[in-house]
Amino acid sequence: MTTTIAGPRLGLLLRGLLTAVFLAAAGMKLAATPFEVAGFARFGYPHWFMLAVGAAQALGAVLLWVRGATCHGALLLAAIMAGAVASHLRAGDPVAMALPALVLLALLAGLAYARRGEVAPALRA
Repeated sequence: MTTTIAGPRLGLLLRGLLTAVFLAAAGMKLAATPFEVAGFARFGYPHWFMLAVGAAQALGAVLLWVRGATCHGALLLAAIMAGAVASHLRAGDPVAMALPALVLLALLAGLAYARRGEVAPALRA
């Protein structure tokens, strides 16, 4: 059987890309940039919720790199993206505005599925 390093490299690239996206998004929320403040206000969410989402995004991005917790980080971020999609649709936005969140949701779901068997013993029930 021939092995290839394309799989591990692709996985590292995906985690790196997702980490960059979510750390940037978390930073914008935690810094309360006008764009984020206006978006959360438009959806009807309080300021504290934006800060909580930013903290959860930062935590999820870090968990993507913790051995045995990658699946959990991906699931946390996927839940946030599911909420983002629902928020856009509930606000009456065109589906195109929810598309980035849908793409990230799909990538995170795939990563969580791929890493489902790598849960750290301390994290198992």
